[in-house]
Amino acid sequence: MNENESSGRFLEEAMDWLLRVSEAPDDPDLRRQVETWVAADPEHRRAWNQARETWQTMAGVQPATNAAWESDAAPGRATGPGPAPSLEASVRARASRPRSRKRFALTAAAVAVAACLALVFAPTVAVRMQADFVTATAELRQVTLEDGSVVHLAPESAIELRFTDDRRDVTLLAGDAFFRVTPDPLRPFVVTAEDLGARAIGTAFGVGISTRSISVEVESGVVGVRADSARPPIDERVDIGHALRFDRAAKTHSLQRMSPGDMAAWRFGKLWVVDASVGEVVETLRRYRSGWIVIADDRLARQRVNGIYDLRNPDSALRALVHPAGGQVHTITPLLRVLR
Repeated sequence: MNENESSGRFLEEAMDWLLRVSEAPDDPDLRRQVETWVAADPEHRRAWNQARETWQTMAGVQPATNAAWESDAAPGRATGPGPAPSLEASVRARASRPRSRKRFALTAAAVAVAACLALVFAPTVAVRMQADFVTATAELRQVTLEDGSVVHLAPESAIELRFTDDRRDVTLLAGDAFFRVTPDPLRPFVVTAEDLGARAIGTAFGVGISTRSISVEVESGVVGVRADSARPPIDERVDIGHALRFDRAAKTHSLQRMSPGDMAAWRFGKLWVVDASVGEVVETLRRYRSGWIVIADDRLARQRVNGIYDLRNPDSALRALVHPAGGQVHTITPLLRVLR
């Protein structure tokens, strides 16, 4: 068995233990079995931590068993009278359960997670309350503004408008938007994404926010971009066929050439990727598919990729994304994909 297969098997076992714990959180014997399994191998502990993080991410809340199951608890510590069962006994107990029960438990867990959607999407609720226009997962939307400008919104995106007699301000709160601006020299059109401002000069351009960067892509015309927090501060005129990328962590930026047909390619069902990590691409693909996509291997998440991926078929895109790195897509439930 190779290393990737071992990691995947350990993660599967950890998820199975976690599901059993969720069914019987006060069972001291079960707790001793889990602690024995976790302490038996550093890879077991790593898989257990990943499983807990995945569970918390899906549920959006701390597990009810969190106090008793801290990931940094001392391995093998005493939890009650009597010796802890051996790892072999724990594995035998797991293997003796029918796989249909495991599959049922996984499905039941997914249903329970779905019941927690209000908590999962709590940050999104705040964005929706602030936004004038917003999109859901896998939803594309086109909006015509009062001045005749047209905005295309990618999935899970939101904008806020503030139009006055002498100015047109748009705030990108989340996601990606593409603007075709109606020229009006007396009312500048300015898009703000966090502390980066993009001022249109009779143009069509896209603005996007991700956890790593903010981007401005100019399909036609010219866009003036400013960001005082950048090092050095940004004050650039971005011409047609160019894209500016602002690294949110490093506070640096870069300019690159792009074909106009590749700008905001999500409008045409394509995701155009240049030197991005698998983790970054998965972040985008999550917005195009209901449910959860979990990366079970940090090395896979850090792999750098280039390519064009099909947003109309996110599952196919996931397979195309991880295959060159030797990764696989595992369907745990209809709502959960695990990459390893």
